[in-house]
Amino acid sequence: MSKGLAIVVTGANGGVGFGICHRLLVQLSAPSPPDAQPYFKLEVPGTTYANAGGNTGIVDEYTFDPDAGVTIIMACRDPKRAADARTRLYGLLDEYISKLKLGSEEEKYARRFRKNARLELEVLDLSSVRSVLEFGKTVSQKYEYLSHLIFNAGTATYSHLDILGFTWDLLRYPIYACQHPRRNIQVNGVLSKDNLGYTWQCNVFGHYVLYRSVQHLLLAYAQKSGSSARVLWMSSLDAEPEFDPKDDWQLTKTMHSYQASKFQIELIAAELERRTLEAQETGRVSSMSELVAPHGEIHHLVVSPGIIATNMSSLLNIPIPGWRWLMLAAFFLVRLLGSTHILMSLYAAAVSAVHLALVPLRAVPTVKNCPRLSPTDVGYPFWHSYHGQTASTVQLLRFGSENDRWGNDRPGVTAVPVWEEHPSAGEVLLERFERLYEAFDMAEAARGVTGNSKASNGWVA
Repeated sequence: MSKGLAIVVTGANGGVGFGICHRLLVQLSAPSPPDAQPYFKLEVPGTTYANAGGNTGIVDEYTFDPDAGVTIIMACRDPKRAADARTRLYGLLDEYISKLKLGSEEEKYARRFRKNARLELEVLDLSSVRSVLEFGKTVSQKYEYLSHLIFNAGTATYSHLDILGFTWDLLRYPIYACQHPRRNIQVNGVLSKDNLGYTWQCNVFGHYVLYRSVQHLLLAYAQKSGSSARVLWMSSLDAEPEFDPKDDWQLTKTMHSYQASKFQIELIAAELERRTLEAQETGRVSSMSELVAPHGEIHHLVVSPGIIATNMSSLLNIPIPGWRWLMLAAFFLVRLLGSTHILMSLYAAAVSAVHLALVPLRAVPTVKNCPRLSPTDVGYPFWHSYHGQTASTVQLLRFGSENDRWGNDRPGVTAVPVWEEHPSAGEVLLERFERLYEAFDMAEAARGVTGNSKASNGWVA
């Protein structure tokens, strides 16, 4: 039975997912979590998120209660690594609390919170649709509701690093070489056990299936608590339109499937949020209404952890002794040169995700209240003529983890552009995702894993 916030974090046993869990625990152990305080100065007053549930009484912020605690569901592929991570997370929380002034109100609050903080483990393999649907069924049986989905897990089909090329880039354009690496060589054509594009399924489609599988739990939270539920989609600074939406939407032909998968995440999240706002403002959705809550009670936001060294870099098979130390040295140098996106700890890299998870929505910038942001702010030096594609308008904002030269972390924001040559790419992708999801859902329903999507989402008869 759930109490307080109930948050699913995919890939929580390591990397940024571990940092997100760590930061959530530390922040929520405070009476007034610093990450839950408004940070951005909104440029146009009065155009913020409206009441997140329209006229349904749903509000856009959370109340924090140490006796309610939090349930963080660590959705991981490897149960042993997940169990080890859970032990470390509890240890980090205990270490943090032990440093608070004994007998202070902060220490008393934190200890009450610690008694009610739960880290639960659930097996999830995003490269298997069956595993994702089974996860959805298991979670539906164990929990009354979910307040957040944080789609952090991701992978890439790296084969190696072009060391000479990267060194040359680093000497000429050190900041760009680290923030937008073009020398991480990937293999194309890699398929999953479901015969789908591997990177595409792990990074994008698997998370979409997960969202559709537990939609009813997100709505249940909104109805039970009176607060909106949120889905955070993890993108990247390196998200780029490196695919043909007509015949390579599963990213099996491009040599840049990782970058393309992150761009697809932005397209999908933008389209889902557009429908959410439509439902919130009008009480109805013009098409595919089953994908969103009836009155916009579930919001979709895009985040990026910035640049941080994680175990995924081991996929590059770099044959240089001590290369990790060299990479950290390069990161530190680039940060001193002025890059705000290079972070040196997993806890710092989690600032954008945790801020968006906890802050009131009315304090979150949108395209409407930040009109001066443009696609040129995305950071691609040749964006306006990128591989024959152009962009001139903004479809949503990406929130990213940043820090200053001295390591003080903060959330940041950049604009995500519309791909002018394919302005409806997000809608087309969403329709294809949904058809494929329903095909898998119906197949698994035949073997008793899940029910038909249109009948089991909690609000469509």
